[in-house]
Amino acid sequence: MTHRDLTIAEVLEDPLIRQVMRADRISVAGMANLLQDAALRQQRAEAVGRDAGHDLSVGLKPMARARLRPGTQADLR
Repeated sequence: MTHRDLTIAEVLEDPLIRQVMRADRISVAGMANLLQDAALRQQRAEAVGRDAGHDLSVGLKPMARARLRPGTQADLR
């Protein structure tokens, strides 16, 4: 089975993600900005990695899965 990442539009339209956004009081615009910023940062890191002769996106994947410690919140504005 092949897995692919959701596009930003798919994330913003997903009913479960929308429910979590509502519960966390995250606006659609705020989430879109967060995802676009993350995508841009990943593209830049991958470009730097290509220029340096290695793939830095491999190092970004564990960060994307990292969980916050209990009692902390991410600033998603």
